[in-house]
Amino acid sequence: MNITIKTTHQELTDAMRELIEGKFSALEKLTAHSKVPAALECEIEESIAVERAGARYRAEGNLSLDGKLFRAEATSATLEGAVDRVRDDLAREIRRARGKERGLMKRGGAALKRMLRFGR
Repeated sequence: MNITIKTTHQELTDAMRELIEGKFSALEKLTAHSKVPAALECEIEESIAVERAGARYRAEGNLSLDGKLFRAEATSATLEGAVDRVRDDLAREIRRARGKERGLMKRGGAALKRMLRFGR
């Protein structure tokens, strides 16, 4: 998985990069079945305007997987909390889309089987 990190109003340190890449590496097992490597664009913002709302960090993640775009955004008092929420939301969206795709295949197969049995 290709991870691109962009920061706003702060410097990206090595510790921050390691934290973010470590958290998002958990998504690799969900994206392993894809034909092309997944691309994740992560934006981290430290803002006073967000802090007034009770959080200091805003994290946003856009994951491109097999031509589909999954997006999540979260705010938290800590960088780790915001990244955790984004990771969990992206994982939930990927699982949901995969379940819909499997369900559609099963329904299509069942419909085909009913049509073939009709002639008996």
